[in-house]
Amino acid sequence: MALIEIRGLTKVYRMGDTDVRALDDVSLRIEQGEFIAITGASGSGKSTMMHLLGCLDRPTAGLYALDGRDVSELSNAQLARVRNRKIGFVFQTFNLINRTTALENVAVPLFYSRQDNIREPARRALERVGLARRAHHRPNELSGGERQRVAIARAIVTNPLLLLADEPTGNLDSRTGEQIMQIFHSLNAQGVTIIIVTHEPEVAIQARRVVQMRDGRIVSDRSTEELRREQGGARGLPGSPVAAATAPGTIAAPAAVGIAASPGTVVATPVRPAAASEGPWAATGTAVGAAQTGLTAAPVAAAVRARAADGSAVAEPPRVSSGSGSHVHAAPVSARPALADADRSTLKMPLAAGAASAGGSVGSRLPDPLALEAEAPRARRMPGTRAACVWGLTAAAALFVRYGIEAQPDRGAVARGMMAVALLSAIVCGIVAIRMARGARLRMAAEAGPWIGGRSAGWGRFLGWVVVLIPLLDFALRAAYQMGVRAGRG
Repeated sequence: MALIEIRGLTKVYRMGDTDVRALDDVSLRIEQGEFIAITGASGSGKSTMMHLLGCLDRPTAGLYALDGRDVSELSNAQLARVRNRKIGFVFQTFNLINRTTALENVAVPLFYSRQDNIREPARRALERVGLARRAHHRPNELSGGERQRVAIARAIVTNPLLLLADEPTGNLDSRTGEQIMQIFHSLNAQGVTIIIVTHEPEVAIQARRVVQMRDGRIVSDRSTEELRREQGGARGLPGSPVAAATAPGTIAAPAAVGIAASPGTVVATPVRPAAASEGPWAATGTAVGAAQTGLTAAPVAAAVRARAADGSAVAEPPRVSSGSGSHVHAAPVSARPALADADRSTLKMPLAAGAASAGGSVGSRLPDPLALEAEAPRARRMPGTRAACVWGLTAAAALFVRYGIEAQPDRGAVARGMMAVALLSAIVCGIVAIRMARGARLRMAAEAGPWIGGRSAGWGRFLGWVVVLIPLLDFALRAAYQMGVRAGRG
């Protein structure tokens, strides 16, 4: 039995006097454990398809069966239970709750399903995405990739049958996007059915199956292996070496590495952009053309040591054969998974490729503007957090001086004046600490991070409230004591 079966699915929106057919008689079958990418231009119907698959909307007509059950006829309460227990959602904008920690964000679906123990499953979900060490950080203290990992952990915490991801790499840089795709591949290897909605061909090609939509209809439904073979064949390329650079978890080098006429060899070829007529998949294919006259192929063996600006693999710089002036040897090439998130602060990515023509040899590097040094996001201290802590400590010190003077047995007019000044200074400094801490924490919640300094602001706010409340409590106790004495005398 298929996990998802769609027959004749139609969705019509009424806009004034016009009917807009967002989906038009769509049929699709998805088995358990598949990894599918739904692509298409804006307005093609892929977002409407995701809403219907996620039980966020109802179809106008047609059948949608999830795990053998027709969900198109369920009530709102039943649909809510299906979404909570069988479907996980990952959004482009993360949709995390800023005031709660990563662990608490992940536990939200468990809370709504009224489970008793929610912290332990949430912690395990964070471990599955490699973020257990950041469990007690708030979203504004995390990088974009870490926030997306929290969103993925939240989506899988209930062990759903289906994981829906809407442009999961759209707000991320290319290197972080690769890491997120690796997590999807790992989850899919564990048996999770994944559907990604994307307009990026380099993301879609990493799925096992690509469904392309246009004008509310499915115009193509093919495996990625078939797409790779077709794109390779269009350039005279064999299928097997292509997989080395386009295997799940990696991104193919765009027009950078040439595949020779015989499988398992690499040649240096002129670098050119993909032609528009070659379709949207041309940019993700590996190189241009077969072996040319005067080129010597090198076996595919070593790991890639250079990476393109978009995080894809490219060949090492070519070397000219010492024995002949008419040969160019390309360095061995293969692809490897992306590096662990934030394990290395910087990743240098020089680009290199060789160009050759018949009867001569040319070895060159790609233009410098394409070279890029990508730095992992570093946490910054929010301005005002440290100052709030200093104001809080100053307020506490002034209050300590005030009560220290009061403890002296002999107090004259000067001592009483110093007590008043110290008390006033303590209250003023405490109020300043409270306001500065509040402003800093609000900015941390509103502005993109990652930020540090939350603890400093918290201590400043705590000390400020202590300094403000202690004199008030002291005054209230003294007044109550005086009233009791007077009542006793009366």
